[in-house]
Amino acid sequence: MNPAPLMPSLARVVRGLSALFWGLPLALLTCVKTAMGDTWRIFGVWGTPLWRSRGVAGVLLDAYAVALPGLAALALLLYGLRSLVRFQPQERVWTGAVERASVLNWVLIGLLPFAHWWNVRPSQPIFLQGLGLLVVCGIGFMLALNGVLSRLAAMLPDEVLRSDTRLFTRVNGWLIGILAALLSLEWLAMVLPARVPLVLHVFLDDVSESRNWLFTMLALLPLALTMTLVWKAKEAILASVFRGH
Repeated sequence: MNPAPLMPSLARVVRGLSALFWGLPLALLTCVKTAMGDTWRIFGVWGTPLWRSRGVAGVLLDAYAVALPGLAALALLLYGLRSLVRFQPQERVWTGAVERASVLNWVLIGLLPFAHWWNVRPSQPIFLQGLGLLVVCGIGFMLALNGVLSRLAAMLPDEVLRSDTRLFTRVNGWLIGILAALLSLEWLAMVLPARVPLVLHVFLDDVSESRNWLFTMLALLPLALTMTLVWKAKEAILASVFRGH
């Protein structure tokens, strides 16, 4: 089959994969830094409100101004997904996978201000719940993105890429599942301590000293594997289509 008619759409796929590759670590870094409270004062205006208007709109604009790097990183991910959806738009399974990831991306953008609000008022339950929902949606986005990469690999003529994608997505699913289970246990032990069995309290106490490192590793490993899949998919397109053509 002549690949020339597919060249424009495949070029958009390469640009979209590049945006996803760089957007994933930037989104994690900027969102975590916003929640940690250092914000971005060293960059000048990013650490201070840009609007002094009152009302809900002013509060939202101020929160997005503080979290502007995180908003830019999430927008980069959204650009990457919208570039992918133009490839083979007649494939409903493929477009459905991309749309699910895009919806979760929009949800992350909507929940981003809670990272700043929780740091300012950590005692407010609604801000803690919003931050928790942001983390849950971030986990869901990683799973949805792995599904997108699996669908993309199935449409590319590279058997090695398909086998690697199946392996990596399976490993990612287990790692993200363990991370989600630990976060759920942590949340239940904090919100409903009387409902959690004693053995789980003992387990959480045993891992409390290494909890931050454990959560960091369980978050970074799926991110690294997902970035590897994104890079492999981009290289497979460049090697099998563009260079071959």
